[in-house]
Amino acid sequence: MRRQKRKQKVEGPNVPIAPMLDMAFQLLTFFVLTYHPAPQEGQFVMTLLPPQPATAMAAAPAANQAAPSNELPVALRTLPTILKAGDGGSLARIVVEQNEVPNDPKALEEALGKYLQDPDLPFDQTLIKVDPKLRYAELMTVINAFSNAFVKARKDPKLSFVELRPDEGE
Repeated sequence: MRRQKRKQKVEGPNVPIAPMLDMAFQLLTFFVLTYHPAPQEGQFVMTLLPPQPATAMAAAPAANQAAPSNELPVALRTLPTILKAGDGGSLARIVVEQNEVPNDPKALEEALGKYLQDPDLPFDQTLIKVDPKLRYAELMTVINAFSNAFVKARKDPKLSFVELRPDEGE
């Protein structure tokens, strides 16, 4: 006759779940109540302009000639910017209104300040033509520089984006 071993019932550790849930909700409540977003976090307006040249946009409104307006056309108030990617998607060139700007966020902010703070220049928005190979982190650095420049100029940040065609930006 064989003896069979009886399996003993082993109970797992008794871990109370309720105190853990209480602590999780207390932490969640603490972070929700103490979170203060940065003043510029997500505070810029992004609109996509149609991919037409600026001259065509300025020549389009011919029907309103009966009532002349002092307001400039959108094409003349838009600061054109080109972001060209280099090897590996890094930012290689920044061209702001046909002037090349150093590839540095502070230098870009200073150059943009010259355009946005000058009372003789009507720029209140920008159209950024982005190379499709450009990394997202590089684009976000440029967007932050634009946002800071708009805030320093006391203007609402209005950024529009268009994909850079291969024949542009050379």
